[in-house]
Amino acid sequence: MSLHPCRGCGYQVDISALACPKCGATDPARKISRQQREARTFVLQLVIGISLLGATGWVVWNQVVPVVKAVLVKPTLSNTGAE
Repeated sequence: MSLHPCRGCGYQVDISALACPKCGATDPARKISRQQREARTFVLQLVIGISLLGATGWVVWNQVVPVVKAVLVKPTLSNTGAE
């Protein structure tokens, strides 16, 4: 049983404690609370998701759209060289 001071009040608590018995802080033996860790994880996932969405949009715009435009544009009579 390893005891560490609570990050909220300094009371000695077990590292596996979910809340401090004195002040009620969640994960008292950790430097940041569970809510702060979850918020950081959410922000990181949001940044990665937006980056992937942007990169996918860039690839589609620069790789796929020109091919689709080339297929959809019908050659005119002057472009074919037959007069």
